[in-house]
Amino acid sequence: MSLSSLSLFPATQAQIIESRRRTFKEWGRSMTEEEYLRRDAEMDNDEHAFNRKLITWVLCSREDPESLEFKCSCETFRRKGLVLRRNSEQPNNDMPEEVTCYAIASVFAPERFRHRGYAKHMMRLLHWVLALSSSLPSTFPEAWGFPPERPIWLAYGHFSALWSDVGHFYQSCGPTTSDSEGWVVRDAISTVWDLKAGDMDVEDVSVSGRGLQWLSAGDVETLHSVDDQRIMVDMAAMSLHSNPGETVLFSFLPGQGVETFQRRRLEHVWRKFKPSVEYWGVVRESKCPTEPGATTATLDKQTSIATWTFDLKPPTLFVTRLRANKETFVDLVSALKFVARKHGMEKIEIWNLPEAHKKIAQDYGAVHMERGEHLPAFKWNGAESPSNVVWLNNEKFCWC
Repeated sequence: MSLSSLSLFPATQAQIIESRRRTFKEWGRSMTEEEYLRRDAEMDNDEHAFNRKLITWVLCSREDPESLEFKCSCETFRRKGLVLRRNSEQPNNDMPEEVTCYAIASVFAPERFRHRGYAKHMMRLLHWVLALSSSLPSTFPEAWGFPPERPIWLAYGHFSALWSDVGHFYQSCGPTTSDSEGWVVRDAISTVWDLKAGDMDVEDVSVSGRGLQWLSAGDVETLHSVDDQRIMVDMAAMSLHSNPGETVLFSFLPGQGVETFQRRRLEHVWRKFKPSVEYWGVVRESKCPTEPGATTATLDKQTSIATWTFDLKPPTLFVTRLRANKETFVDLVSALKFVARKHGMEKIEIWNLPEAHKKIAQDYGAVHMERGEHLPAFKWNGAESPSNVVWLNNEKFCWC
């Protein structure tokens, strides 16, 4: 089937279910198909997905766009993000702009449709429905037929990101027939503690002794809206000290269910833990509050936080969001080790730990490595070159 006879369509409900049946065979892991489909259906109503934030897309025949024999599929999550363009003439006036952005997930073609260029074509077409029109070529490639019809309710994205398990493949999936201008891999660095290799004498972490407060799931969710504002302030301050060539900064935000997604999708894993999971985050600040949950009322630059989720292959505590200074980072590491061991985890992993903390992490047993999977890759929908664009807060919380 020629590429010009295919186009990109928002999936019907039947196609959504079919796409999930297909991905179950690859990603269902310890779940039954019924459990997998039920989990995804329930999560469709979560904050990160409802109100058309989550869209499943299918590459399908123009003649039969509702067919269940679509060639491949993917998902997009509409999110809020921040963009800051450095103003060289008035650098002190730089403030981030809140924008629409997208995270892309579950790119999948069944075996019978692989090695025919379908997934690549789907990703190329995706630019024509997600990206700012000003960032697209003036004409649609003639060899592809007519451009996909863009839903009128779909917001334009200033940037998008995905997490590649196929190396740099997505960089070749741009909006034209050239093998370029797609998603650029950036900073796939993990900091990992191997808890099986000694250092087993971490004591019970005292809240009063270290100025720590444990956070429930509800506390973490309350924290997100405050953290979103803190990221905006941090971003403005960072623009004053960025390199001259770094003309644009962007960031996803952990609020509106984005960070919460990391726990929800793995609920079938951690619900079985004994003892059960009480805490999903920790706050360390200069003055420890006396009221439970009081840490979520304010989050000034003196406050350090860590939030997490768990996975089992291998048993790992993943830090989803981290803010710390050099003085508080060690206390947070102690808290992370305590929680990880409490629930039988063998590793702790942080994505893109700030440079200022890397030597400290090594001193406390961590190693830094470049990942071969879940490679963060972004597409900047602006005039600036990707080499001049900085992805801030490139952490686990925004993965999907």
